[in-house]
Amino acid sequence: MELKRYTDQHPFAFGDIELRELTPQAFTTASFAEIILPIGVERPARKNEKDHRIYVCLRGEIEFTVGDATFRLSGGDVLHIDKGETYGFHNGGYEEGRLLLIRVPGAAPIGGAQP
Repeated sequence: MELKRYTDQHPFAFGDIELRELTPQAFTTASFAEIILPIGVERPARKNEKDHRIYVCLRGEIEFTVGDATFRLSGGDVLHIDKGETYGFHNGGYEEGRLLLIRVPGAAPIGGAQP
């Protein structure tokens, strides 16, 4: 058993966003992280190399482009991105955005990976 408390995990800068790694070291099948997106931040399109990426919008309005489709996520919305799909996102809203990222299969803590 391993407990990882949210309040003990400090966000770290990852380019123009912040990440808060939430995955206990014991997890090998999935990884979880909070992504903190300032107003106006944009992540350019990239190809998903994981089997699955699941984004849960916790706060704000975040616009995702997946392939040729565009989606606007707001609080509680969930977006699943399959391996091989190209995606990017943008916070064009009026408040800081927050996403929960669930990656499957798991990976080492996000420090060197791209959200």
